[in-house]
Amino acid sequence: MCRTDMEFTGERVVPDKTPQAIYDEHIYRYMFAAGLTRHKTVLDVACGTGYGLSYVAEKGAKKCVGVDLSPEAIGYARERFGSNGRISFICADGTKMPFADDSFDAVVSFETIEHIRKYGQFLSECRRVLKAGGMLICSTPNRRIFSPHLEKPINTFHVKEFWPDEFHRLLSRYFAGVTFYGQCDVRLADNSVDRSNYSVHGFINDERMSSGYIIAVARKRAKSRKKCHSLKSR
Repeated sequence: MCRTDMEFTGERVVPDKTPQAIYDEHIYRYMFAAGLTRHKTVLDVACGTGYGLSYVAEKGAKKCVGVDLSPEAIGYARERFGSNGRISFICADGTKMPFADDSFDAVVSFETIEHIRKYGQFLSECRRVLKAGGMLICSTPNRRIFSPHLEKPINTFHVKEFWPDEFHRLLSRYFAGVTFYGQCDVRLADNSVDRSNYSVHGFINDERMSSGYIIAVARKRAKSRKKCHSLKSR
């Protein structure tokens, strides 16, 4: 079977096989990221089939590297999108990546952290491979919408979902300037979702409505410079 015959199981997006509404929900996050990563070196952690990273490259990123734990997904990505000379795909663990410190201008990772038990290690690794002042762009489901009264997430692929304040505190332990954006707003009175617009916008979280997905942008703290004190000759 050709690698690009990969089936859609619900775990990751497969172009031309994923339902359009789900595809749109995901690609709009990459559209948002593409506007922040032009002329930058970009790492996409949990890149899946590579469709999103391909879009980011098309919109002007200088160099793109995709990492995923699934050999099948990486095989698909290489076969379908690997002909672009500015993109490469590597099978690797997002909590232990084969890159030197300070390698990338931006790290993108959408709908990833809720799948990882060692999420602190994952964020530490994202921070490690970023250059000083580099940007993390990530997303996760809003627990207030998806699993507010449950011990475990409904989605069997998820190990942990985060409340907005909890997610902000977590990111702030590793990064500076954490800013939230939102997507797929939910009317809390009847749990109805606005599916007419998948664009990323300012995060909403009040008594009437809350964004179904949290999209976070943060920066790696610049390294502090040690002050040099000259020694005066006696």
